[in-house]
Amino acid sequence: MTTIVSFIGATADNRRQNRRQASPSRLYRLACAATSALLWLPRFWKTRGELAVLAAMSECERRDIGLTVFDVENALTLPVDRDPTEVLAKVVEDRRQRREF
Repeated sequence: MTTIVSFIGATADNRRQNRRQASPSRLYRLACAATSALLWLPRFWKTRGELAVLAAMSECERRDIGLTVFDVENALTLPVDRDPTEVLAKVVEDRRQRREF
């Protein structure tokens, strides 16, 4: 029975140590979340500006890079937390792969 009591005591000590070790990671995650939230609006403006440049291109210029006017319109309908330029890059890559086969 004394072995069980000392084991329980040892477990309690380990829990205290784990709490001390876990708090910096919580603080780090909180700092990362706050930084991400603060930088969201500039990222949003940047990606929307890039979409405006693509929308202002002529049909011939968009065709040269592998996009259509419908691709740009569809990118505008994406949720604001997604980067539309990444989606458009994926569309172009998919089309290029289909042409290769």
